[in-house]
Amino acid sequence: METLAVGQFHGIGPATAARLNGLGIFTGLDLRQQTEALLRQHFGKAGSYYYAIARAEDHRPVQPNRVRKSIGSETTFEHDLTTLSELGTALLPLADSVWKVCARTGARGRTVTVKVKYADFQQITRSRTGFAPVPTLEALVQAALDLLRTQVPLEKGVRLLGVTVSTLEGEEEPGRQLVLGF
Repeated sequence: METLAVGQFHGIGPATAARLNGLGIFTGLDLRQQTEALLRQHFGKAGSYYYAIARAEDHRPVQPNRVRKSIGSETTFEHDLTTLSELGTALLPLADSVWKVCARTGARGRTVTVKVKYADFQQITRSRTGFAPVPTLEALVQAALDLLRTQVPLEKGVRLLGVTVSTLEGEEEPGRQLVLGF
């Protein structure tokens, strides 16, 4: 953690990282060397949180049985993707990963979301909610591809792609017919 850039800590976004950098705080070690009083002076209540995370302290209660709200997978690419064909190829293993969790848990989602982060770090999400849960991997892939098509032609390269299903429901009852709303 000592060499980790402060912007990589959970809860520290680009604006806060820039403010920390302005104070000469660039790494986890730099953050850990600050007093809680100094951090609170500059960041209010959040300063206490930053003080604690630099020491690997997290006092939030563990919730091991919380209800899952979404199932997703994303990946960052070494080189920017610039065509729908490349995005479609990259989307397949992501959708497959999501669907394997759905199959294992029996959860199905009505909302499909695609996350796209461009090379300049601008990020967009596009989603669509159907009337019924997505019934198959093929339907998930099709819905995600349809959402990606809304971004074509690409104005800039894509560095990260993600697929998520949400608005989850439990395993379907045997014999129940699904109506796909996508």
